[in-house]
Amino acid sequence: MIYIYDILLNFNDTIPYEFFEWNKTDTIDHIKKIPLYKVDRKTLSDLLDGTIQVDFSFLTELKDKTEIYENGGVQTLPYVSLFSDGTLALALEFDETGKSICKSRMLLDEEDEVLEYAYDLKEITLSYSLLRKNKISYETRLERQIKAFLKQEFQQAIQENNQEKIKYFYEECFDKTYQNREDASKKLFKSLDQIKPPHKKLYHLLKSSYQLKK
Repeated sequence: MIYIYDILLNFNDTIPYEFFEWNKTDTIDHIKKIPLYKVDRKTLSDLLDGTIQVDFSFLTELKDKTEIYENGGVQTLPYVSLFSDGTLALALEFDETGKSICKSRMLLDEEDEVLEYAYDLKEITLSYSLLRKNKISYETRLERQIKAFLKQEFQQAIQENNQEKIKYFYEECFDKTYQNREDASKKLFKSLDQIKPPHKKLYHLLKSSYQLKK
């Protein structure tokens, strides 16, 4: 078994963040050592864009092989590993049933090192079931955050029948005069299909106003 040493990972249970999207507030794990497996491109695509479940035999092989620096010492992570097809590297965490639950991309320089190791590795045939293929998103992390935040703001204003807020949201997003609640509500939610500069402006205005209230 080949190990990679001394890397940083940023696990997420949905879409793994690209290294340039990592934030200072993220929980970054400092990994002491982690096993690396080389797989084919289709398998890596399923690992990256889907939810899978590996066979119990692989889970047994993987158990407690990954070590992490934590709380001033070294702890083990039960079911964590790196996978690469030679062009991309991805870390996955599995639960006790073998289902993938978290993923992490890597820092660019550390991924380059993994790709060098993976080049000479023999591919394994990973036995797994593809439980779900997730819809590929081309949105940035910030765009996804803006969409979730504004959707919550719109829903709250509509549920509270806050006409003043709905009018404000509408005019900020569309630069048009607010006419009626029902039409405005539909258009506001529909507009979130594609995040544009007015959405970003509204997001930052609202976030700033909440911070000032603290």
